[in-house]
Amino acid sequence: MGNYQVRFLGGKGAAMPPTYPIKDYMNYKVMLAKILSEKELADMDIKKIKEDDALLEELIRKEYALVVDWSGEEGDNYLFNFFNQRTVSLLGRQLDISSNEVYQQFDKDIDTPKRGDFVPFALEYFDKHLKSNGLRVVLLDMGNDTYYIFVAPKTDADRLTKIKSTFWKFKLVSFQNKIPLYVANCPKCGNIQFFGLDTDIDEKELAGKSCSDCGTLFWDDNGNEMVEIEKYH
Repeated sequence: MGNYQVRFLGGKGAAMPPTYPIKDYMNYKVMLAKILSEKELADMDIKKIKEDDALLEELIRKEYALVVDWSGEEGDNYLFNFFNQRTVSLLGRQLDISSNEVYQQFDKDIDTPKRGDFVPFALEYFDKHLKSNGLRVVLLDMGNDTYYIFVAPKTDADRLTKIKSTFWKFKLVSFQNKIPLYVANCPKCGNIQFFGLDTDIDEKELAGKSCSDCGTLFWDDNGNEMVEIEKYH
């Protein structure tokens, strides 16, 4: 691909991915040492991987990273099993909680749950428990409707957030500000776009936003909705 990399977007209704000039050489081994065990790192054939999206796909395939849609888990214990497996790999022991505790706590804390509420709740819940064992939940911000989830030791998690890359944009779990998720379903071409997932966005910033595929205006210049917008907290 020469001096350009393709940003892996994915998600429902995602537009064709833009390209970005490569500014800095990404040392994959240094980055992977922060999220993998020594054995896992040794088993990775890093030299054959030349592109960021190929590496991400390999990490997902090997279950070193988990992909979860914003709307919820694919099945019961989906998140628990991942965090338990990563804890075993990185610390040599299982999580100190049972698989059903997160569901019980969610039912106890959330009076009227809505679609999209569970995943951020669960991520904070597991992050709290992992933190007491020296680990953190780390999210890769891909700018779409999906959570890309990793686990790293505390100190390495902080270092991951400081990586200078247009692709590997890591952030720690924090949903305390309850930034809403806006879902726009374009009435003209059917493209579905998400605004606010994993990214702090103020309502004022929505003014003038339009469909990335056909240009249909979602909000006018004053921030008024021009099409039907779903809003989730």
